[in-house]
Amino acid sequence: MALPQAAHCRRADRAGRVRGPHPGPEARRLASAFAARPDPRGRQSAVPRRPIRSAFPRGRLTRVIFRATAPPEVAINRLVGPSVVAWLDHQPAWAILLGGLVAVVALGYLDFASGPELTPLLFYLVPTVFVAWSAGRAPGFAVAGACAVAWLLSDALTHRDYAHWSIPYWNGVLRLGALGLVAETAARLRAAQRREREVARADAVTGVANLRVFYEIADAEIVRARRYPHVFSVAYIDLDEFKLVNFRMGHAAGDAVLRAVARALSGVLRASDAVARVGGDRFVVLLPEAGAAAARLTVEKLRQALADVVPAHGWRITASIGIATFLVPPASVDALLAAADRLVYQAKHSGKNTVAQETQNDAPVER
Repeated sequence: MALPQAAHCRRADRAGRVRGPHPGPEARRLASAFAARPDPRGRQSAVPRRPIRSAFPRGRLTRVIFRATAPPEVAINRLVGPSVVAWLDHQPAWAILLGGLVAVVALGYLDFASGPELTPLLFYLVPTVFVAWSAGRAPGFAVAGACAVAWLLSDALTHRDYAHWSIPYWNGVLRLGALGLVAETAARLRAAQRREREVARADAVTGVANLRVFYEIADAEIVRARRYPHVFSVAYIDLDEFKLVNFRMGHAAGDAVLRAVARALSGVLRASDAVARVGGDRFVVLLPEAGAAAARLTVEKLRQALADVVPAHGWRITASIGIATFLVPPASVDALLAAADRLVYQAKHSGKNTVAQETQNDAPVER
C-alpha cells in the first residue's frame, strides 16, 4: 500500500506547530473528540479550561461578585477607602465603639420605621464587622449585643404576632449568636492580618526590621533630607569571622549570636534611629540628624556594646563598620547602601574590627 504523500499529511513539528493542509469536517470532528478525551493521569479533560471569570460577561454585577472574593482587608479598603481605614487605625477603641453604638441606634430606628416586612440583618452586620475589625473582639461583641437588642425591640414595637411568647426571645438569641460569630471572625481575621504584616516587616531570626522595611525608612529619610537640608548618616556593620561560628558550633549558635547582636544594637540606638538586618551577618543602621562626629560617637558605642556581648559559648564578637555621612541626600537607597558597603570592604581590608568613615566627597578616615 502506497504511503500518503507528505503534502497531504498534517504533522506536528518539534515546536508543536501543526503543518499541512487544513483538514475536512470529519477530521475536525475526530480531532475535537480526541482532544476532549479524559486525561488518564489526572482524570480531567485534555482541553484547557477558560478561567471562571472570563466565562462571564464583564458587567457590573460580575465585578461586584468577584470583588467579594478578595481578602478581607482589600474588600474593606475598597468599600470605605484606604484613607478611612488608616484613620480608623489611629482612633482609640472607645471612640470606635461609641460610633458603632450610635450607628446601631440609627439602624434600630430605621428598622422600626420600615416595618416587619424587611429583614435588617445586612444593615446590622455592617457596624458589627467594622467595630470588630477596627477595635477588637470585645467592642465587636458589645456592638453585636446592641444590634440583637435593637432588633428585638424593633420587633416588639411593631407588634408582630407569634405563635408563642418565647419565639421572639429565641430569635434574639440566634441573632446574637450569629452576630457574635461574625464579630469573632472579623476580629480574628484582623489579628491574623496584623501578625502577618508584622512578620513580613521583621527579620525572622533577630526580630529587627528587614531590608524591605529599611528601604521604606531610608527612602522617607532621603525625601525629608531633600525637602529640609538635614544631614544623616548610615552605618554598615559586618560581623567578623561569623561563618566560623556556624561552621564550628552550628547554625543554632549562629542565630543566638545574631539575636544578641540585634539586642545590643537596639539598646544603644535612639528612638529615631533604625536598625535592620540586610542578610547573613550584616546589619545597617540609619542615623537621622547625625553628622560625621555624632555618627562616629554612636558607632563607638555600638562597638563597645558588641564587645560586651558574650554568648553562652564565650565567643567574642567584633565587627567591621563603614560609616557614610550624607551632607547631600543620595539619589536612591541603593546608592546609599553602595556607599556604606564600599566603606565596609575598606574596613575589612584594613585588618577587620575597624571603622572606615567618609563624608560625601571627602577622603575616608580609618582606624
